[in-house]
Amino acid sequence: MAALGDIAAVRSVTHMSHFSDADTQKGVAEQVAIFRAATRGLPGEISIANSAATMRHADCHADWVRAGIMLYGGAPSGCAADLAGTGLQAAQTLASRILGVQELKPGQSVGYGSHYVATRRQRIGIVACGYADGYPRTSSSHADHFAPVRVGSRNTRTVGRVSMDMLAVDLSECPEATVGTPVELWGRHVAIDDVAAAAGTIGYELMCAVAPRVPVVVAD
Repeated sequence: MAALGDIAAVRSVTHMSHFSDADTQKGVAEQVAIFRAATRGLPGEISIANSAATMRHADCHADWVRAGIMLYGGAPSGCAADLAGTGLQAAQTLASRILGVQELKPGQSVGYGSHYVATRRQRIGIVACGYADGYPRTSSSHADHFAPVRVGSRNTRTVGRVSMDMLAVDLSECPEATVGTPVELWGRHVAIDDVAAAAGTIGYELMCAVAPRVPVVVAD
């Protein structure tokens, strides 16, 4: 510390660490104890709380916190339910529209590999979004494995495998949906963490994976 203080280019020193288990049962106690022991008596501000610690461990807030995923309305734990009552809102929305509407008969399938097979007459919407846009292909591979989606003002689900440029959604409960109807893949009404859970990943990966070809609109 004394050596750093003698360097003109060093204006201040901050002691920092990053928690690996702030959102798990293991918690932060052991890591905090080691950090406190290592920095005891040293001058300088302290910053150790990431999003999970900011939300769960008030005793670790120190001089300033480093909020990450929570700034974008994502849950550090990957569980959207953990955001209930926090007031956090989604800062990113992935949206598109319905390109076409088809009606499946019982026994007919949709998507590559025919993994999804209709058991009844069913309206299906084709949406202009796929894994080339950053939507996870693994989010809907089987009949019992799907991701939430919002069509117009109604919540529904994806069906069948996601392809490069398109995906299919169930319109059974969306009778008013037609070509041009807005679709929210994630955002204010569809938690990105729920989509990520269906894909076996975390919301942060989806936020980072949106492709450059997707038009970006910055809200006021």
